[in-house]
Amino acid sequence: MRYYIYIIIGALILLFIFYVYCSLILIKEGLIKSTSKKKTNSRKKELFHRSENANKKLRQNKIDNVDFLDKNPFDKVEINSYGYKLIADLFTGKNNVWVIMIHGYLGKKEEMIHMAKYYYDRGYNVLLPDLRSHGESEGKYIGMGYTDRLDILNWIKFITDRDKNAKIILHGHSMGAATTLFTAGEKPKNLVCCISDCSYTSVYDIFGSQLKMLYQLPSFPILDIASFIFKVFFHGYGFRKANVINFTKNIEAPVLFIHGTKDTLLPYKMCDILYDACSSKKDKRFFEAGHAQSELEDEEKYFDVIFEFIDKFI
Repeated sequence: MRYYIYIIIGALILLFIFYVYCSLILIKEGLIKSTSKKKTNSRKKELFHRSENANKKLRQNKIDNVDFLDKNPFDKVEINSYGYKLIADLFTGKNNVWVIMIHGYLGKKEEMIHMAKYYYDRGYNVLLPDLRSHGESEGKYIGMGYTDRLDILNWIKFITDRDKNAKIILHGHSMGAATTLFTAGEKPKNLVCCISDCSYTSVYDIFGSQLKMLYQLPSFPILDIASFIFKVFFHGYGFRKANVINFTKNIEAPVLFIHGTKDTLLPYKMCDILYDACSSKKDKRFFEAGHAQSELEDEEKYFDVIFEFIDKFI
């Protein structure tokens, strides 16, 4: 009998060690800034799948972006936020409407240029920041929107210091959409409306989705162990505390929620949950698209929906 008890105890210890190992891998692979371009591209390819139509549009966007940048010079600007130098590209418009376009996980500001031109053509000022630990911006850890909200608040201050009458719009994709909702939940002044495209409901939920999709592993107890380790030893945050739903409940600015019905990374039911949590003026639209690909599948309709919403508040 004692022999079987030892076997059970030994098996539990090995299982715990395995879970701790998985937790450390998750932190290393998912939350610590990578210095390897090859590694980063590999991670993005696994997480974000595009249709052939979306890939074709993306290739065309890269060509169009070169032409747009040749004709429309921009300023490279920077701020210091919590000890990190953060970089953004600024396209100066002709009125006092400002759009902060926020890229997604493992992305960079250049990925938003093909959408920025729609705002810029309307005379809006457009700010394209690299989030902390992304692109040209400094940082050690990826904030998943939770700590990024503090940086976006500082970018908002950067704008209002230049233009006290600024009307600010936040437009984010994926992690950028979560950043948008986290930030809006802080009720910044001058914020007139938000576009949230494919946000997740919490950091715990998004990592749980990735564990299941990529490795067929359970959320509990891996995420709970990883959350504790990251918070205590990496000066990070708890995954459950980084809850987009709770911040969305505090939003006062109008919000347009967008999501793809073919999103395999973040089920579109997350959009319904966030929409229901929001008590401000709101709307939601679904596109037959994968994760953060709605504008790639039908760009004209995408911006018709957006400007129909924005025009109510500008």
